[in-house]
Amino acid sequence: MDFIVNHYARTLAVCGTLVCAFGTAQANPYPQPQPKPQFSGKVTSSIDPKNGDVKVCFKEINLKNKAVTYTAKASVVASYACRNHGGNCPPGKDTVVKQTVATSATYAPGKHGEVSACITLKVPKPAKNPCPDSMSLVLESVSWTNITISDVTNGIGPVAAYPSKQSVNYGSCPAPK
Repeated sequence: MDFIVNHYARTLAVCGTLVCAFGTAQANPYPQPQPKPQFSGKVTSSIDPKNGDVKVCFKEINLKNKAVTYTAKASVVASYACRNHGGNCPPGKDTVVKQTVATSATYAPGKHGEVSACITLKVPKPAKNPCPDSMSLVLESVSWTNITISDVTNGIGPVAAYPSKQSVNYGSCPAPK
């Protein structure tokens, strides 16, 4: 009889421990951390051969249901010439613009907490048109470097685009479009 009572007591103790273990797992005061926002796959860049603008495309995952602001950024060198009505570019009228270009955009995540989008960086023009009224300003070449994207809202980045350099050369006096 003592054996049965002791066996029964041990069984209750074991079952009580299992209930406690399962009860602890069900009411865990330490929930698993949520995945943090992150860029998924490669951030890409492509240059528009017609105008030299660069498009930066990306996908970010693990976002909450709030709008996210992104900033695409790059260094650019753009070379311009003045073209006369005869289609020629006289020497001495070339202008080079060197600066950092940044463009921001805000997107709302989709129902799966993701944003897939592209932001375009525009080729800057000279602050003042160097061409006389009888001439038009034409883009000879543009070179982009250090092309990146940042998630400003969540403090992620900058993340380098692939490729992080883009360029196009239209010639020393490109033909009218």
